Amino acid sequence: MVGPPTPPPVTSEEIREAAQAQATISSAHSNYAGPDPYQVAFPQLMEAVSRNDYRLVSSRAEDIDLTTTGDVQVTRLLVVAPLVLSYLIEDNIPPARQALERLPGPLSDLPLVKLLATLTSVTQARQHAQVYATVALLHDLLNKPDFFDQELAMILTKLVAQFAENFRTRTFRLLSGAYSSLHISLAEEYLGVSTEAIINEANKYNWKYESPSEILLPEIPEGKSNHQSSISSLSTFNLVANSVAALEA
Repeated sequence: MVGPPTPPPVTSEEIREAAQAQATISSAHSNYAGPDPYQVAFPQLMEAVSRNDYRLVSSRAEDIDLTTTGDVQVTRLLVVAPLVLSYLIEDNIPPARQALERLPGPLSDLPLVKLLATLTSVTQARQHAQVYATVALLHDLLNKPDFFDQELAMILTKLVAQFAENFRTRTFRLLSGAYSSLHISLAEEYLGVSTEAIINEANKYNWKYESPSEILLPEIPEGKSNHQSSISSLSTFNLVANSVAALEA
């Protein structure tokens, strides 16, 4: 089983160069003589993304968006889209949802915003397969040649890729803490990648893989009793997945 693709990496240097270029030109999105507040702030957000400083992205973007509630300019997405994804990268769902809820109807109906709203919802619900499917849809949208802002598409591509990586890491951590064994098919569903990719990643976590039975054996943390069933059921996984935050604490 091969899961949906993860967006390709965008280098920090590419984003930094684009941020410098963006800071020196006027945007085509505004009818004003000069750039609007979103366009002014965007190069700063790009620079923060290039440094993987997602907390700065969310802090700066939140400040800007809260001062412009009700603004229907499409350039508002230069701030809100990175804001939402930065929160999701940190698994901070409530403010991501609130940022989307602040958007007026004309912006809420845009394909990008709809996909971000879907990603927020399925992430909160820990609907793993839907998370990876939405990541793939975002990847496709951002790579369309007619996407309304190519600089925005570039940093969102990196943010989406980082989100997918963090989400998988949290899932691996969840599985390690919850189960003593797991069938590879279930791992594929919840990690959204192929068997080969799962085995390669599992090795980093000191998991064992029994090829004949296709069973993964997560490393049992020291002091944790081995009281789980030998092969975890889907219903049990869903129950524990809803408590991922507690397991990660």
